[in-house]
Amino acid sequence: TGLKKDLNLYAKYNYELTKDVNLFADFQYRKIDYSIGGLDDDLRDLKQTHNFEFFNPKVGIFYQVDGRQNLYANYARANREPNRDNYVDADPQGKQPTFETLNDFELGYKYTTSRFAFGVNAYYMLYQNQLILTGEINDVGAPIMTNVDNSYRAGLELMAGMKVTEKLKWDVNVTLSRNKIKGFSEFVDDWDNGGQVENKLGTTDLAFSPEIIANSQLSWMAAKGLTVSLQSYSVSKQYIDNSSSNDRKLNGYLLNNLKLTYRVPQKLAKEMNLHLLVNNLFDTQYENNAWVYSYIYGGERFAMDGYFPQAGINFLAGIDIKF
Repeated sequence: TGLKKDLNLYAKYNYELTKDVNLFADFQYRKIDYSIGGLDDDLRDLKQTHNFEFFNPKVGIFYQVDGRQNLYANYARANREPNRDNYVDADPQGKQPTFETLNDFELGYKYTTSRFAFGVNAYYMLYQNQLILTGEINDVGAPIMTNVDNSYRAGLELMAGMKVTEKLKWDVNVTLSRNKIKGFSEFVDDWDNGGQVENKLGTTDLAFSPEIIANSQLSWMAAKGLTVSLQSYSVSKQYIDNSSSNDRKLNGYLLNNLKLTYRVPQKLAKEMNLHLLVNNLFDTQYENNAWVYSYIYGGERFAMDGYFPQAGINFLAGIDIKF
């Protein structure tokens, strides 16, 4: 069993430095009291208590350059406590999980007209004690989450929208990023000698963190009340563990969905729409998740893994009514 008490206090402040420049600040105070009791499946006593006090600030500046352009910059700090599984799975005789800290720096620009919009956001997210899987296990062989000293996510988010004609609109966004762990060590079960082998890999990629994610939506008003949209979604390759090994990765993929929406002319309700969605229009074969377990046997490294194929072309129809 577990009991978690979570107290939150918030404060917000906005100051108009000039008619075009605003300063803002958000503050959060959190106090957490967490207690766990009872016996685990292996009859281990789980009794433990944890207490945290966090101060999470966010400060920034917003500058309205003119009627079409604005600039902003902000900084935020966030702390997060481990969850119940992190505590319960931890080796009682080993390292205990501690809270994670994120320092987030962002700088952005937006430009908007009646027919075109563009935005760019640069970010740098520095983690301290991020909880990740390293291959370490507890006293009964279950994988545990381990704090790593230094990891980060840095990148650019690009957004654009264009009204090509009165009936054709195109929206697109792209995220380019680097997601790294510095000084990473992985642990691999040694079936020959027992225990685990530590491999110091230096700087590696965070698992399930593709460097490129892109979305596009092309919308066409084909007839009165009928809108046809082509939605495209692209993801680059990503690793399924934190070792950056090409033997343990998900390949990149591109998906396309077709959506038709028809607004039914009627007087029974305020609005009635019929929808038809064709998912995975071109029946692309891809996986978006996987698991892996690595071990050493006979002096060689092996892996057991499983990949999760996603649905091919499929259809969804629906109706929504607003009164």
